[in-house]
Amino acid sequence: MNPRPEDAGAIDGYLDELFAAARDSEPAAARRLLAEAESHLRESAGHLMAQGLSPEDAEAEAVRRFGPVGSATSALRTPLRSLGCLPLRALVRPAVGLAAMGAIAVGLSGVLSEVFGRLWGAGFVSGDLPGVAYTAARCAVLQAPYPGLDCAQAAAEHHWGEVVEGRVFLGAVGLVLLALWRILPKDVPLPAGLVPALGAAAFLLASAATGVAAGTAAVHGGQGVGAWLSATSVALPLGLALGVLALLGVRRQGGLRPGAAR
Repeated sequence: MNPRPEDAGAIDGYLDELFAAARDSEPAAARRLLAEAESHLRESAGHLMAQGLSPEDAEAEAVRRFGPVGSATSALRTPLRSLGCLPLRALVRPAVGLAAMGAIAVGLSGVLSEVFGRLWGAGFVSGDLPGVAYTAARCAVLQAPYPGLDCAQAAAEHHWGEVVEGRVFLGAVGLVLLALWRILPKDVPLPAGLVPALGAAAFLLASAATGVAAGTAAVHGGQGVGAWLSATSVALPLGLALGVLALLGVRRQGGLRPGAAR
């Protein structure tokens, strides 16, 4: 009779977690990893029991010495040099995830643009730079929804609405992509840290570009700074956070392997 789940020891629990983490990997490599991990853990627990530990304590100590599941499964990840050999389907889920993150970030910048406009006025978010002029007919169209405002003020109000609504719409698209990402099947694990590194590069480049644009707008009178500043305020912390995740992933890739701890 199979043991009840509550009767399973630390080794069985660890192997269950390892199986769940490795099941989307290449089958032969996953089977070898599970076999090697179980062999090592059982052997290590046996040595510890011979030293006087109880079976429960021996299993728990063997698991502790073996290291976390993430360190073991990092051996299953595709090396960077073999990335070009992966099927395209292996890149679909990561690409959808990055697209979702980017779109949601744009949506958040739209929310910030709304806040900035309410605090400091539409001109701060979407005012035109000096030298921009409109024809009389265009001014009439812009001023129609905003009686009492001059052409420049009406243009800023109009553009503010476009900035906020367009970005929030993209944020909603990002949420749909996020839902799609969650149900897409996982394929061959990519090199550790690759996906967050790509995301970090994209967000840091975006923060640099929007930061320069915000600085340019500030130098020319401060009109339109908010649209760029809101983007930088979202992109920069996300880029830094993803950079940290990429570094942690690389460290895990070079971490513990089955049989490394005794």
